[in-house]
Amino acid sequence: MNDSIAVFEASRRRLLSIAYRMLGSLAEAEDVVQDTWLRWHAAGAADLQAPVAWLTTVATRLAIDRLRRSKRETALPDPWLEEGLPSAADDVERLCDLSYGVLLMLQRLSPDERAALLLHEVFDVPHQEVGRILGLKTEHSRQLVRRARARVQAGPVRRGASADSAHLAHAFVDAIRRHDEEAVVRLVRGVDIVGLADHVAPRALTARGTTARLQCVNGGWGVAVLRYGRIDVLLSIEDGGKLYAVRPQVVRQCGLDVPATTPLIGAAMSPT
Repeated sequence: MNDSIAVFEASRRRLLSIAYRMLGSLAEAEDVVQDTWLRWHAAGAADLQAPVAWLTTVATRLAIDRLRRSKRETALPDPWLEEGLPSAADDVERLCDLSYGVLLMLQRLSPDERAALLLHEVFDVPHQEVGRILGLKTEHSRQLVRRARARVQAGPVRRGASADSAHLAHAFVDAIRRHDEEAVVRLVRGVDIVGLADHVAPRALTARGTTARLQCVNGGWGVAVLRYGRIDVLLSIEDGGKLYAVRPQVVRQCGLDVPATTPLIGAAMSPT
């Protein structure tokens, strides 16, 4: 692997993270990363003085262009699934993971506001560099971030995985695996459900052929509900008793793209 490819591969996760949080779609984010690679290859990367900053700039601008061209409204973002589960030890490594709630609030922002807020608040890019990436003056970057914060009406967009969320995720998995409808009723009554409410009904979660496993969703605690060995719905557990229910078209599991209709054999994770 030559130096140019090594530098790009070392930045791939960052670029994918930025594009995903901008677009709310893993498929589109991967397209952005691919387009960034093509421009990187064509630019003569060996001659660039600040390759990581160049890559960040290109990926951000490509994502902004996609947002400006797109008029669609996305009800819920695609899920970002990982094999590992959150723990206190790796909270620091998950600081740039965003909850479903924050990703939905970001949809209220203009493309430039979204980019400025994400780059500065999530990826710790200084205002001067944010301004350079967006083609703005430094003070304008500060104004964009302040306006974006006010529009989403949220605190810091970073988050860790709380003990309450972990407890709720474990409780859902245990109740679903035991097909304990009464236990699921108690759990559902205590949360605010957003998304596929009918798929989170106690009878649906405890029906024949249904089981569950713990699943890391967007860096936080979640539950994958499987029906006859296939993922039927994903539950993203948020702090404050909010639960987002989504049915992904494609599931990212163990580094592979696995269609949601494909049986996941041996992929279950122990809740202990």
